[in-house]
Amino acid sequence: MSGTPRRINTDRSLGMPSPGGSASGGGVPPRPPVPPQADAPQEDDGQSFFRPQPGDAVPRPRQEPAHSAPDQDPPRGKEPPRHSSGGKKGGGKKKKRRRSPLWLPLAVVLGCMALIGCGVIYAVNYVSRIQESIRPESDAPSIVEEIQTLEEYKGDVVNILVCGIDYEEGRGYGADGSNDGMTDMILYCQFDIKNGALRMLQIPRNTLVTTENRTVTLSSGKTYRASNYQINSVALSNGGSIAALAEVIYDQYKLPVDYYVSINMQALTEVVDNFGGIEVYIPHDMEYNGSYLAKGYRNLDGASAEFFVRNRHGKGYENSDIDRLNMQRYFYAALFKRARSMGIQDILNQMPIIFNNYIETDMDLVTLGKLAVSFMRIDSANIMIAQTPVFSGGVPYIGATETSAGYSCVVPDAGSIAELLNTYFRTYTGPVSEEELNLVTDDWPHGSISTSANIQFVGQLDKESDDAILEGDTDVQGAVTTDGQPAGAGQQPAA
Repeated sequence: MSGTPRRINTDRSLGMPSPGGSASGGGVPPRPPVPPQADAPQEDDGQSFFRPQPGDAVPRPRQEPAHSAPDQDPPRGKEPPRHSSGGKKGGGKKKKRRRSPLWLPLAVVLGCMALIGCGVIYAVNYVSRIQESIRPESDAPSIVEEIQTLEEYKGDVVNILVCGIDYEEGRGYGADGSNDGMTDMILYCQFDIKNGALRMLQIPRNTLVTTENRTVTLSSGKTYRASNYQINSVALSNGGSIAALAEVIYDQYKLPVDYYVSINMQALTEVVDNFGGIEVYIPHDMEYNGSYLAKGYRNLDGASAEFFVRNRHGKGYENSDIDRLNMQRYFYAALFKRARSMGIQDILNQMPIIFNNYIETDMDLVTLGKLAVSFMRIDSANIMIAQTPVFSGGVPYIGATETSAGYSCVVPDAGSIAELLNTYFRTYTGPVSEEELNLVTDDWPHGSISTSANIQFVGQLDKESDDAILEGDTDVQGAVTTDGQPAGAGQQPAA
């Protein structure tokens, strides 16, 4: 996948069909409304979001009052006495009432229709431009039907693979020192729409997916390359295909994938700055290589946010990548809180920047909109996040040669992973045993103690933020808790 963000041609215009049909005569009465027909299923063409739904009010045609014949005066009642001008009898001539020209109402109606039409054209064109900007390249592989949610459960649950592509300068993955980006953030998101819940699974980037010939062999016999034997190289090693990564995850973890979203991690700084910063709870002091963040509830600019989510060194990072995953959860909680506080206009203002440069997905805008609405209805107490347990101790480097020490890696703990997934992620598929998983646990040496799944709910993370705010441990002006209490409200008054 190229590191250069795709841009769209904004000079294209929306082609408009020529108006058809003939104008009806002014003397023909309006046609009576057609009786409603029985509901019939319609094929969803991606535009159903904009169609009137059953039960919507249908505007009735305006009934114009009948006009009197132009040469016939309307009937009058008794008129008041007329006064003569200048004392002369007979007075002046009766002044005729000036009537509006017949074309004026028609012009007003046509003008209104033109304004509405321009608005609709702009909206459609705007949506089309955004849809074009987030759509993958035409030759990009798509998610195969075999790994998607079973048909009987579609509409109840949607499973999305979210990947952060790292194009950080100075990290050369290719033999020529180039960096086309690896999926250093892998987040499996399960939207349980039926039960109003969101479950997220973090997969460590250096998880082994193969131990032989840098090739992943699926249960079906199909193969994919993995240049460093680890999960974060699968997409890059197969032409930047997130669909290939989705197949590997389905085969090894038995998790269905319906859609994917890929995010350019270089976007983080610009996006956060465009939002005016983001308020995050930092659970402990962070310091490394000249960068420093103090514990507490802070407003981070783009550069600080990048350090917050990328850092994996220094005090509090004894487990390196695993500790970084735990820290990133506070950033996710901050994003969710910010999304709920934003107005629709704020979101629309950010869409062209974010979608045009940094995000690709195989979802259409209607699906994105429906998922956004579903997400806004989910309570933070029902948003769960966990990580796949792995063996990190006693694991030798893989791929060592005479000139290279090989790659540091972790080994997935199949037993603990099976228990985690059966408990939280298999509501619609039923349990899957450890033996049915296609993981490489027994193919590479490892210790006996694996990392924790560290199951947390966003409501718990919100409480940590709220406690810091109530104690006054914040530099955010006007900071309030999730239930609206001001900063310092929990402090004991001085004696």
